[in-house]
Amino acid sequence: MNLPQPIRFALSFLVLSLLSSCSSDFRKAWKCDICPAPPPANGVAGKWEGTWLSAANGHHGKLRCVVSGPLEGGKFFTKGDHSFFYHATWKSILSGSYKAIHNVQKKGAGYVFKGDHQMPDWAGGKYHYEGTIKGHDFNACYESAMDRGTFTMKRVH
Repeated sequence: MNLPQPIRFALSFLVLSLLSSCSSDFRKAWKCDICPAPPPANGVAGKWEGTWLSAANGHHGKLRCVVSGPLEGGKFFTKGDHSFFYHATWKSILSGSYKAIHNVQKKGAGYVFKGDHQMPDWAGGKYHYEGTIKGHDFNACYESAMDRGTFTMKRVH
């Protein structure tokens, strides 16, 4: 299916809002004061808030993320894996939430992370993320077959 990019993008966010990791689940995670436990100022776990920007088409919006502590589970997770629960808005009327597993590693005074998230092909297919967290700053790049851009967020206390 060859839909114009703005329509594909809008449909992507619509599908995101209908996924099992829906917006109401995100609101519950965001409002929970102890989920995850209050993080140290230099860790990755906690609440983050900022913006996303597409370098491919200039679209942008608000972005929030709840990052879990390290995941455990033997064969299911690798040491350093964390759940990143994102909620993004577009044009102030569409929003969607999704979870992605990113592997986080300590590097110097901060952390680096990377991971992938599979979306439907018409929504860009596999998204790849790479970023850094240092103190109260969260910066990342994302890329898929149809889009690429940045996330810029600050820690929420």
